[in-house]
Amino acid sequence: MKRILKLVIGWLITVLALTVAIFLISALYTVYRFDGNAKFPVECAVVFGSAVHNGKYPGPGIKRRVETAVHLAKEGRVEKLIFTGGLGKGNDLSEASVMKNEALRLGADPEIIKTEEGATSTWQSVKFVQPFVKNCKSVVAVSDRYHLARILLLSKKQNLDWDVHPADKITSVLFELQMIAREAVGNLFYLFLVSE
Repeated sequence: MKRILKLVIGWLITVLALTVAIFLISALYTVYRFDGNAKFPVECAVVFGSAVHNGKYPGPGIKRRVETAVHLAKEGRVEKLIFTGGLGKGNDLSEASVMKNEALRLGADPEIIKTEEGATSTWQSVKFVQPFVKNCKSVVAVSDRYHLARILLLSKKQNLDWDVHPADKITSVLFELQMIAREAVGNLFYLFLVSE
């Protein structure tokens, strides 16, 4: 009986150690991708959605991402802006609509903006935005830096050759640590469990 107990405990310790190691590798990959890999100029920028506040106002994530995208467009580093993000529970406007409104408030040219309003996850954003970028010679995804590793992973899984670029502003250290942990789990989920 003691021998069986030792085997079970040894097996559990091994599984736990492997789980922690895999999680840490995923977290390190997330941090490794913080700086992005984009080379400008780029034809199309896909800007990923984030939380909408009070049903129709941009949360901090949307503000960071849209400010960066509009800045890139005004500098001539991107030609077109595609905002992606659907209608969250309890919201009046989709994430993409809120991002478009914020971009217009910041002085973006309305002629260069398109919105994809059906996606409710990063996977869906990558998938649903493809018709919008099919004629683009180059594509860069814009999001917070902790989100870039997952975007790269999901674009590769969908046979796309996208670059990524981080939002110019960063969040608090505590918030980023929480998001790195979340993204590490998300990366593993999409890597091993989601194929479509």
